[in-house]
Amino acid sequence: MSRRRPQIELACMALAVGVALCGCDQDRMQKMHQQNVEKWNEFWNRGDLGGLPGSRRVGEAEIWTIECNEYLGDNSREMADSVATALKKVEDIKADAVRVEYGDGWSRVLYGSYPLKYVRAKVSKDTQMEGETVIELNEEIKRDLKFIRSLAMGEEFPFFSARPIPQPVADVGPEEWDLRNAKGVYTLNVGVTYNTPTLHNHKEAAVEWVRALREQGYEAYYYHAPDGTKTSICVGSFGDDALVAGRDGRTQYSEAVQTLRNQNDFQYNLENGLRVYRKVPNSETGQIERIPNWSFLVKIPQKETAKETRE
Repeated sequence: MSRRRPQIELACMALAVGVALCGCDQDRMQKMHQQNVEKWNEFWNRGDLGGLPGSRRVGEAEIWTIECNEYLGDNSREMADSVATALKKVEDIKADAVRVEYGDGWSRVLYGSYPLKYVRAKVSKDTQMEGETVIELNEEIKRDLKFIRSLAMGEEFPFFSARPIPQPVADVGPEEWDLRNAKGVYTLNVGVTYNTPTLHNHKEAAVEWVRALREQGYEAYYYHAPDGTKTSICVGSFGDDALVAGRDGRTQYSEAVQTLRNQNDFQYNLENGLRVYRKVPNSETGQIERIPNWSFLVKIPQKETAKETRE
């Protein structure tokens, strides 16, 4: 069963602008990448990408693991435990290398720990640009990954979608900056961080982003997604009156929310410091238009069950 882990709930789906249409040529990819680098350098004033929190240089090592499978729902823990128990009995599998990680309504089975090194990318792909610093899979993790994907239980291959991922890192950041401790009902989502070949620890980067905003006097928070894949950066806190009815009867943001959005580029939802654009059709002309990802209200989440890991 594929798993879609819970993220911050959107405050008003009617405010969505449309479905993103991906696609850009090589020159545009390179330009966007350069903009991203410049944005980060300007933000932290470090002078080069090597100074970013959690960034990596060629030759540095990082611990990776294999995510064998992941499960969602009330029975996710039982399913993961059952699969992990079966996996430990497989010949050529090291039982002590199998572990299960639990979260709020989700579980995943992990295998092994592999020290991998960063290298310079030789070619450009959808996920990387030539010359970027990327992780290189060694023969051990490639061999184990191939073997795990090939395992069958009857007519099914439960680990066919197994993939290499960085070893999960612990959440970081002052407790009082955690969005789950914010007062109110809504907050404004103005950014998100996630790992890239040049940004290794997106959690640390997000906390630094929040720190900078707080030093400027803003009520800023971070929210580490339960699955550990990304962190949201939010500002402000509002009550139920953050959403009001407009003259046309449609739901819209209150004056207080709009005032905040007009400050410090908060009208955009930046991705790793970069203003990202989407291509959507104009409902009146039918023409494809390029629009940015706007900031949006989200509900302030409640404290979740602490994540556990069992060997």
